[in-house]
Amino acid sequence: MYRTSRASRWLRWIAAYLAGVAVLAVIGLVVEAGLTSHDAKPQAIPPTSLPTAQWQAMTPAQGPATGPALTGPVQVIQGSQEINGVWLGFPHSTVGAVSAADAFATEVGSTLDPDRAAAVRMVADPSFTGGPQQAANGAVSDRATLGLPASGTVPQGDDLELSPQEYQVRGVGPDRVTVLLLADIITTTPGQGTTTKVGVFPVALHWAQGDWKVLSTPATDYSGLTAEPGSAQAASLGWQELES
Repeated sequence: MYRTSRASRWLRWIAAYLAGVAVLAVIGLVVEAGLTSHDAKPQAIPPTSLPTAQWQAMTPAQGPATGPALTGPVQVIQGSQEINGVWLGFPHSTVGAVSAADAFATEVGSTLDPDRAAAVRMVADPSFTGGPQQAANGAVSDRATLGLPASGTVPQGDDLELSPQEYQVRGVGPDRVTVLLLADIITTTPGQGTTTKVGVFPVALHWAQGDWKVLSTPATDYSGLTAEPGSAQAASLGWQELES
């Protein structure tokens, strides 16, 4: 129920790469170049809207360790509080980090409203002051991909949704983890109808101010991990299911 209601809500809300992107989205991350439809061989998509910073900018580790890398399906945890439509307050654990990445990437990757994308400031690490602007730029880029003007009301019938389906984790440490999300990118336009494509969206996270905050993704090429969610190929590449 959570994923369904959230998806419908953010059909409207990861270009710099999460390479520094600004995807989940953070959560950035765009729509057409580099995307691949389900009926073709998938290609990785550099995220275009989540905020980014360098690992070196992170503050020293604090608090309990996040635990070992996860294996197996993960039940996504909803944040403990919602502020301006953004879920915050995730557990200080690897599962909490995966859940935060899922929520942030969906939030930032599913809007065509630059002002709404800039609300990513609530999930950006304190060290990354340029995150909101990069997120807004990602939304503008997504609009251009769909043939829309850079600002203004989104015409009825034009929609964008990022829907994470599976995950992997990298670099699990006391207060940091990189979550890889294998996600569907669903675009709808009056001329082309609805198209679903696949992308890999890395979301780097740092525990700060009592919650998981988005950082930049290390400059790593994850395109070789792209696969159809739920397929034998995806399983062989290490993808694990996200359960809502």
